[in-house]
Amino acid sequence: MTWFTTAFAALAASIIVAWISPARALSRVSGCAFLAASGLVLVTGVEAIAAGGTTVFLGPLALLEPIGFTLNPLRGLFLIVTAVVFMAATPLLVGDAARYPRHRAALFLTLVAILYAGMLAFFTAADMVSFIFFWEISALAIWGLITFHTREARPVAAGYLTLMLSEAGTLAGMAGLFLLASHAQNTALSSIVTVADQLPADTLWAAFLLTFFGFGVKAGIVPVNAWLSEAHGSAPRSVSPILSGATLNLGVFALLVIDGPIAIRHPRMALLVLFVGAATALTGIVYALTERDLKRLLAQSSIENLGIVVAALGAGFAFVALGHPVLGGMALVAGLYHMLNHSAYKTLLFVGAAGIDQATGTHDLDRLGGLMRRMPVFATAFLIGTLAIAALPPFNGFVSEWLLFESLLRVVEISSQPVRAIFALSGAMLALTVGLALTCFVMLAGSALLGRPRSGAVAAAAPAPASATVPMWGLIVVCFGLGVLATAVIPLLGDLVRPLAGADPTEALVPAFFGTPRGLPAGLVTDLAGIGAEVGRGVLPLRSLVVVHSGGAATPVVFAMSTALAFAVIVLLLLSIWGVTRLLRRRRTRRVGVWDAGLPCLQPQMGYTATAFSAPVRVLFESLLRPVVQERQHSQGSFRIGLERKTRMVHFVDRLFLNPVSCAVKAIARSLAWLHQGAVTLYATWVLAALFAALMAMKFSLG
Repeated sequence: MTWFTTAFAALAASIIVAWISPARALSRVSGCAFLAASGLVLVTGVEAIAAGGTTVFLGPLALLEPIGFTLNPLRGLFLIVTAVVFMAATPLLVGDAARYPRHRAALFLTLVAILYAGMLAFFTAADMVSFIFFWEISALAIWGLITFHTREARPVAAGYLTLMLSEAGTLAGMAGLFLLASHAQNTALSSIVTVADQLPADTLWAAFLLTFFGFGVKAGIVPVNAWLSEAHGSAPRSVSPILSGATLNLGVFALLVIDGPIAIRHPRMALLVLFVGAATALTGIVYALTERDLKRLLAQSSIENLGIVVAALGAGFAFVALGHPVLGGMALVAGLYHMLNHSAYKTLLFVGAAGIDQATGTHDLDRLGGLMRRMPVFATAFLIGTLAIAALPPFNGFVSEWLLFESLLRVVEISSQPVRAIFALSGAMLALTVGLALTCFVMLAGSALLGRPRSGAVAAAAPAPASATVPMWGLIVVCFGLGVLATAVIPLLGDLVRPLAGADPTEALVPAFFGTPRGLPAGLVTDLAGIGAEVGRGVLPLRSLVVVHSGGAATPVVFAMSTALAFAVIVLLLLSIWGVTRLLRRRRTRRVGVWDAGLPCLQPQMGYTATAFSAPVRVLFESLLRPVVQERQHSQGSFRIGLERKTRMVHFVDRLFLNPVSCAVKAIARSLAWLHQGAVTLYATWVLAALFAALMAMKFSLG
């Protein structure tokens, strides 16, 4: 715990330094403090996972209430993810802070430090009081950072929307926790969830729904995700990587700690989590495809990815609740794996978006283009990030999505037809989501990196800043490692989900082909060894390089894959192609011009823009999107000389939920407006009448 408390001291020191240090050294010193805190948190998380136990300690708030904090391997994983994200974003934070005036820079860095400290304390909270307190601290810091550009209307509006939904979610989550704690007679989170089964069914369902959707606001699940794209799209460019890569994990953590232990005992609740997650993923990617703003597209993609995480966790809860703990552990591993992957590649892409904004002055995809030629090192890193998030092997997104789909297919071992139907429907939505995600990021890479610049500012783009390029390549190493070394990551995650699932799925997912695999027939082991399952035996300190989805005696291996071997094959193919082309070049060849169809020089306007690329998707999902089209005619005399058409997307959550509530509140306000338009003497009469009525009521009530 010494490392952990020292990290808080470093963050506190960064706040003090931000207000007392000279303007020139302010951002650099605070940045060093952030990096030092991230290093200490990394050490703390690694120690928690390596120790494998639970450590309980008291914080400074123990003077007010016996508030405890706890650290176990699962919480250590969240600390590691948070530290890596803040470490990658720190160079951008330092650069942005240097652009602000002295006191604005100090306030900016203070808000970042408060958010960092609040998240660290939240991930170690052991009781309801500290859980809610640091949840609220983090929420307020997020609101402060989103609205930091207070001279611009859109960030302020996005901040108010974020604050409104966040506070509504906090109140709902608190109400759910109070329902659970009232029966436990204890505020410890471990006690609350263990006695949940003793509550009446209606009360338990109310508590579950309140906590799931209340704390799910931070994870962006439908229908409480309307704030996310506006908030992340309007936040300062250096804050966006933190908001997407780290703060969304607050909702995932709440789901695992509060709702998970309840859902593993109630299949219907688990199936609800699965379905909501799948619907969230599909909604997020559909809206991402309609965006032409790079930051808002990535924010909508975060909704999609968090939906996949929630769906995987819901499938795991359902399998455990239905008596299949190993299958449940497999799905839970897929959920945690995808959370890791999303934090890695989404932080990479948001850092890249900040670099593009700094180099070109825009993140409008319809104005970008040709960045691969102007900044090849930076653009290559951004392209690799799009490959990872599109779930293409051998990168990390492929592994977690493969694990999820193979887990969903194992529902055939469940006899209940309603359960199979929900799994099938959720699986179909997730399959469509993955296909649309590939389309989305092909569009993103093509419109931003390839082709020709579609604006003068992009044509004269400055070199990409090192504060973006260096962290991006560091995160590429993380994405590549999480992809190729899947057989090293899965055993680690399998041990983390064992307390919740009741079983460790490591043996079923990563058989020890480098040792003696258990649970597999000898003939099957021999067959798999013949196709590469034992490649690296005696050299690599791993169980194997092959991931399988092994079943029972009747179906010993359902599915198998290896990202490491796939990477080796890809490298060999590329080297072979390169060698063949080198040999062919040595021959005498005649070069001639290719047919250009009469267009020797394509204009930038002739290429596909992001808007044009996504047009088929907008048409296909028009019933969901229902865009508002505004037309304006330009006339001269009796002749129409022009027609201007603008299309505005209204999120279905706004259309179905928020707008009706807003209209109802405004109608009530208008109906009560006459109360504010009377004479002062009339108001005084009402006050006296109300006082007289209160006195008479008190007199009669007292007898």
